[in-house]
Formats: sequence, C-alpha cells, structure tokens
Amino acid sequence: MVHEAPLVVSQLLAEQRQAIQQRLLAGASGEEVVTATTDLVDGLIVGRYRTAARAGGEALTTVGFQQCCLVAIGGYGRRELAPHSDIDLMFLFHPDAAKVMPELVKQVLHPLWDSGFQVGHSVRTIQDCIDLGLADLTVRTSMMEARFLAGSPELFQQFHARYVRKVVSSGFDAYLEQKVAERQREYQKFGETVYLLEPNVKKSQGGLRDLHLLQWIGSARFHAPTIRELSDRGILSQADYRALKEAREFLLRVRSFLHIRAGMAQEILTFDEQVWLANQLGFTDRPHLLAVEQFMQQYYRHTMGLHAALMRFVERCRRRTLWQRVSRWLPAQRIERYFAIDGEALTVPAESRSQVLGKPALLLTLFDLARSRKLSIDPSLLEDIHRHAETLSVEQFHSPETGRTFLSILAGPGTAKALESMHRAHLLEKLVPAFSRVRGLMQFNQYHKYTVDEHSLLAVAKAEALAEHPGVLGDVYREIKRKDLLHLALLLHDLGKGHEEDHSEVGKRLAEETAARLGFDERESRTLVMLVHRHLLMAHTAFRRDPYDEKVLLPFAREVGTPEVLRKLLALTAADIAAVGPDVLTKWKESLLVELYLRAMQEVSGERETADEPQRLARIADDVVAQASDNQNLPNDKAWIRSELEQFPLRYAYGTSPRRIAVHLGAIRRLQPGGVVIETEFNAPLGTCEYAVIAHNDVIPGLFSKIAGVMAAGGLQILDAQIVTRRDGVVVDTFQVADPDYQGEPPMDRRESIAATITDVLTGRQSIEAVMRRGARLSLGRSLPAHRQPAEVRIDNETSDRFTILDVFADDRQGLLYIITNAIFQLGLSVHASRISTRLDQVADVFYVTSMDGKKVEEVGRLETIRASILNEIEVFLGAHAA
Repeated sequence: MVHEAPLVVSQLLAEQRQAIQQRLLAGASGEEVVTATTDLVDGLIVGRYRTAARAGGEALTTVGFQQCCLVAIGGYGRRELAPHSDIDLMFLFHPDAAKVMPELVKQVLHPLWDSGFQVGHSVRTIQDCIDLGLADLTVRTSMMEARFLAGSPELFQQFHARYVRKVVSSGFDAYLEQKVAERQREYQKFGETVYLLEPNVKKSQGGLRDLHLLQWIGSARFHAPTIRELSDRGILSQADYRALKEAREFLLRVRSFLHIRAGMAQEILTFDEQVWLANQLGFTDRPHLLAVEQFMQQYYRHTMGLHAALMRFVERCRRRTLWQRVSRWLPAQRIERYFAIDGEALTVPAESRSQVLGKPALLLTLFDLARSRKLSIDPSLLEDIHRHAETLSVEQFHSPETGRTFLSILAGPGTAKALESMHRAHLLEKLVPAFSRVRGLMQFNQYHKYTVDEHSLLAVAKAEALAEHPGVLGDVYREIKRKDLLHLALLLHDLGKGHEEDHSEVGKRLAEETAARLGFDERESRTLVMLVHRHLLMAHTAFRRDPYDEKVLLPFAREVGTPEVLRKLLALTAADIAAVGPDVLTKWKESLLVELYLRAMQEVSGERETADEPQRLARIADDVVAQASDNQNLPNDKAWIRSELEQFPLRYAYGTSPRRIAVHLGAIRRLQPGGVVIETEFNAPLGTCEYAVIAHNDVIPGLFSKIAGVMAAGGLQILDAQIVTRRDGVVVDTFQVADPDYQGEPPMDRRESIAATITDVLTGRQSIEAVMRRGARLSLGRSLPAHRQPAEVRIDNETSDRFTILDVFADDRQGLLYIITNAIFQLGLSVHASRISTRLDQVADVFYVTSMDGKKVEEVGRLETIRASILNEIEVFLGAHAA
C-alpha cells in the first residue's frame, strides 16, 4: 500500500484537474476555476499534513498541531491558482521544534513529490520571517499574502500580528517606490505598453501583476488586501472597483484557458492562442473584423482599465512631502483664469471644473498648457474628462479655435505625451473620429507588435525622439518647419486599417477630411494627403529597389516633389518603422533610408551633379588612388584603376565607397583562374559584416545560392546583397550580414572560417548539401505560427529596363534565402542584385534577375512558371518546418 499511495494521489489529481478543465470549457468563470483549483490543492496538502502529523509518533503529532503550522504564500496564499500555477508553502515552526522539523517536512512533501505534485517550500520561524521580510522585497510581499492551512492557529496568529507590526507597517514609502520600480522593470522585460500584440497575461503592462501590485500596496498602506475591502472602505471608487473586478475575472479566465491548453504554466497570449481563445469564448468573424481582433479589443479594454486604475491608486498612496502638504493650503497658481498648477500637475479648481468640461476649446487649452509647461494633468481631472467626453459631440470640437489649439499641440515639443493623455481621456477621437475605431485594434500579423492606436501614438513619440538623434535623421527632423503636419500624418497614417479596402486608400480620404476640418490651404492639404497616402513609399523604395537605377530614383523624386516633403517623408518613415516593435529600425535599415534620401535630395533640390560619366569616373578613380598607399595589392596607377572601373556597371562605382573599391580591385589582382578571393570587414556603426566574394562567373553554377547556403548553415543573416558581374566575367558579390552569435565584432577566425567554407564550396572541394546538413542551425529558431500567412511571389517587369524583378514575401526561417536562390538558379536565371529585408518574423526579399543570356524574361508563360515554382519551393520548405 505504501507504493500505491503516490499513484492514488496522482490519479486523483489528474481526475480532479480534468473535471475543473471541463467546467472551464463548459463556461465556468475564472473565479470559479481558480477557487476550485485552490480548494483541490488545499485538500491534498492539508490532508497529507494531518496524516503525517498523526502517523508520525508523539513527537511529530505534538509539533504538527502545537508548534508548527502550514501556510500558503504568494499566489497560493491569495487563492488565485490557475490550473498549473506554482504552489508555495511555508512550514512555520516554534524554535523548540527545530530538531523534528526535517522529518515532518519529509513526511508531508515526499509522498506529494513522488506522485508528481510539484510544491515549493520554505521552513521558517517567526523571527526568520521578520528578518527576511525586512531584507528581501519579494519575500516581504509573498508573506503579506500568507494564509493559514493546518497546524497551530495560535502560532499563525502570533506570526501574523508580529509580521504586520514589524514588517508590513514599516517603511511604507520606501516599499511603495521599490515595488513600483520593480514593476517598471517587468514592463521593460514583458511589455511596456498595454497594447503589446502577444502580451504576457500576468506580467505585461495591464496584466494580473498590476492588480497584485495594487493589492500589495493596499495591504501595506491600509491593511486592506483585496479590492473588495478597499472599495467597502471607500478607498477605491466604485467605478475603479467594477473595472478591476471585471478585468480580474477576464484575465483569470484567459490565463486558465492558456494553462489547460498548454498543459503547463503558459502565460504568453500568442497569436495562435488568441485564435483558439476567440473561438472558445464565442467570438465570430464579422465583415472586416476577425473574431480574434474582437477578442483582443476586449482584452485591451480590460488591461487598459486595470493599468489606469493602478496608476491612480499609486498616486493616491504616495505620501506628500512637507512642502506639498503646506502648499496645499497656499493659493494655487492660476493660469488663464480656469487652470491651476498643483505641484507638478495641471488641474482645474472645483468651482471651474463643470465649465471647462463642457467647452471643447477649454479642454484642448488644458492639454496644450500641460504640453507647453511640461506638466502632467491631474489624474482625477482626466477621469472627469473621460466620464464627461461621451456627452460631447464630435461637431462641438470642429471649430477654428479648437483646430488652432490642436495644431499647437501637434507642433510640439511634448506632442506624444499630450496625445496619449487625450487618447486616455477619449478626447482624441473627437478631433480625429477614425481614432475611436482603432482603439485596441490589433494588427493580426507577425510584423507589428502593437495595436493600431498604440502604434500611431508611439510613432509620434519616435518622431519627437529624432530631435536627439546624432545622425542624418536628427538633422533632418530638426530642419522640418511644420512639425505639426508631420505629427498629424503619423497620427493618421494607419487609421485606415480594419477596412476591406487598402488602408492607404482609406487613409487618403481620412487625411482629406481632416485637412478640410482644420482649414488647411491647398499646399498643406496636399502635403498631409501625400504623407498619409504614400507613407510606405520610401520604405518600399529603399528596402526593395536600387536607388542608383534612374527608373527607380526619378519617379520617387517626382512623387515627393520638394525638399521639405522629402524631409517629412524620411522622418515619418523612420518613426513608423521604429514604432513597429523594439529594435525594428536597425542601423542597416536607417542607412538604406538615408542613402535614398541623399540621392533623392539631389533631384528635388536641383543640386544633382551634371558632370558627364567620364568625368565622374575620373573623380572616383582619383579617390581610389588615394587609397592605394594603404593597400599593398593596389598599384598607384590611375590609368589601370580607371580601366578596371570601366569593367563595372556604373551603379557599382557610384554606390561603393572608394575604400571598398580599392579593396575589391586589390582582390581582383590576386584572383587566379578557377580560384576565389574573399575579403571581409566589420562595419562598427552598423553592426554588420561585409563579405566580398570575388571569382570568375564560370567558377561554379549557382554561385549566389551556394554562398547564401553557406551563410545560412553558419547562422549568418544576410541583410543585403549586391551582385556584380563585370564585362570581363569577374564577379564581385558583396553581402552585408548580421552575425547573431556575437555581440559586436565577430573574431577574425570566425570570418575566416566562413570565408574558407565559401571558398571550398565554390571550388568544388565541399558540396553545399554537405555543408547544409552539418549546419544544424537550420532546425533552430521560433516555430512558425499555425495561422501563418501564405507566401507570395510577385513579378515586376516595369520598373527596370534591364532586369526582371522578383518580390518575395514569406515568414522568415533560417535557410529560406538559400531555398529561394537555389530555386532561381534551377530555373535558369541569374541574380544581378538583391535586397534582403527581414521584418521581425517576415521577409520581403527582392531579386533583380535575367535569363542566362543576360536578358529580361519577357514571355508571359515563362514568368508564371517562375512565380509558381519559387512559391512552391518556399511553401514546401516552410510547411516542413511548421509540421
């Protein structure tokens, strides 16, 4: 029977958990699930404790019931166990029982562990608890939630009384600030915005941990550990209590669903989980609004309300300094009749509040004053505005006075903070009605990490941050004269999402309507509409096309039109990309945008060099000669250098720095028939490595795909590739790559190892298939989502006179570039240039190709075969990795 006990416990646990799971699937509330789970665990643990105490002889019986007690702490203590939550116990004992405590702990826990029941535990005296509570913030908090389970109730009461007096009630101000700072660090790690698209339901902003923090503060400040007690005592408003109660129920239910589906403690609400949960919770697709998008709008509504309530509660609990207390009795500094400064906040005195709340012009003046004076707005006033906003019509905000004040807010500085406050107060949608539709609207893809409204507000903040940027982006932003137009364009640029029609076309109409409401003249309207309608133009051109191709540059410059619009478009593009997610605007992408900007500025400003090509080549040759002294492989011979440059296409000479040209020419001098020369360099500002591969074009078929395969097997991420074949048949292929295995510059032996493998493959000493098999990295990385978007291959035969352009869009996977380029090679095509762009988990790769005779592919049937074949190879590859 001794051996059967763990099995019995294990079977009982599995049966009870299954019953709880069925109740959840049948519609039980989150509260019911966590209560049932907690009761189940209580029954098992308390039963085991009593059995161990009674069966362990007189010593254990005495200790178990008179000198020790079993205590639930942490989430278990507050009776909030999701199906697979951690279980934390504390054995609290009198010092006289120290000798027999190890045996009691063993008798209680070992049978539970043997049955597969995981329980964390600590063994402490009351003094231990006090000492640890004063020294460790996490321990202090977990024991504030201590709950008696079994043993001596008198011992637990002694502990509780002394712990509250010695620990909980001491140093509240320091405790509050430490816990808030700790939570801020969690925001940085798990999501600094409520609107993260794949949130952690426990630790992201607006998650359950925000509720826990509020309860911990309430317990420490008011000895009221639950939101019900805080509400009953009038500490928490009825509105906040309702919002918190509803958010808690919603999040507990979502978390319970995540646990039962994963069979473990799963806290991340991934895209796949969102789709499944939307179905479980009864959401159905509507025209232009998916079930999952409706579900996530509800999620954001609850988490936003929870976080806002926490912030208000934290402010209420912060003790005022002596000066703040004294200043409350002094006359407040009045501003413009209706407003007053209260410490660091702008407010409206009680006698003027109803008048301000009813007048849109005064409300906007409030936000503009707070912006210009760098003040926050009194949280209670923001709540009053929020409650009153629904009584105000959109039409009341459409007056010349409100329009002027809105543009003043948009002009900055401090625009983003003001707009965020207006959004919280539900005023922004009065000025831009389309904003109400995208509140909490997720963008269901692997690219964006925030909802549409959060992304739009964040984009404005990213634009303002360019004022401190040390490079070209900062110079450009600081030169922009009408920053209000730029910020308004960023606010509007994605508001067309969620419609069946292309969001840029919807955005165009919204921009036209907004311009008319604000009384813009023709030039202002044209600028705003262009920036919103064509907000993707610069990114698509910079990342997918060759800016040295006249058929790319000239149409782009004509559409932009003026230097001022070009500046705004660059700042808008950079801010838009930066607001997609952390680290999405890489230094490499920034360099591509700046490259296009500088070339286009020559066109739109009329300052483009008019010298003929021989003169330009002569100047480039002079610059390369200047590098000869630093390169022993390069002769100080301008005539030779000039003749070598003439072997290259012009875009190589114009788009490559003289220093790198010198390195490439030195490598060409060393190149032997049938050989390969590889030059590598680390670009510290960009954090990228350049691999320049120099060989004759007949060294091996499929040269580009084989290089891509070696790099994939080595774990390198190709960012850009310039494929150049000279008139004499020499190939100079340069790859800009990121090496995720290293922070900063990869060591020389790493680069030499990659170069040696490329050389071996191109000279036939190793097969690419063998290298790929050894590159076990191809199986690493995040698994593709079950709902992934199908890959897409587009063919552009219009942009370039010389090349057929292939645009490939697909979920990213290590080795995908090799699959694509090998498919291109197998189709009898030659790659002349490439732009490789990875956007979070998706690629948008571009290949300039010709047939093997160097001509564009014109035949329609052949083009369709190319498109279908490449697409099939991608789908087979990604399908195999998703399986």
